[in-house]
Amino acid sequence: MAYRVAICDDSTPDAEFVQSILKDWALERNVVIQTEVFPSAESFLFHYEENKSYDILLLDIEMGAMDGVALAKAVRRDNETVQIVFITGYSEYIAEGYEVAALHYLMKPVNREKLCAVLDRALEKQRQNESVLNLALFGEMVRIPQKY
Repeated sequence: MAYRVAICDDSTPDAEFVQSILKDWALERNVVIQTEVFPSAESFLFHYEENKSYDILLLDIEMGAMDGVALAKAVRRDNETVQIVFITGYSEYIAEGYEVAALHYLMKPVNREKLCAVLDRALEKQRQNESVLNLALFGEMVRIPQKY
């Protein structure tokens, strides 16, 4: 199975650096990933409306008109299982990450080992979600574990 990962960062060098770590991580773990890079929250949401099958989101917080926290809130409205990781240079937003059940909050410049450890956790959580049936009942998400 290929995991879909989105990197959303208005800094091209930062996004390229994270993408290079991501590619190395996938090779080391023998994991197939499809990575897409978006320069703004709006550009991500445009694509997200067409295909919501992302597994991991690596989001900068400080971007143009819409920040990463607002983007995460928009995604969380209909997707509880996507793993969200904030990667930013601003520590004052850490508390807001809890509102969207972010997996982790990494400070720029990104440390390779820390990002790889967070990606390992994200992958493990995604694998756990694969064996769960999610049903929307009466406006609430109900998770039913599947036994094999």
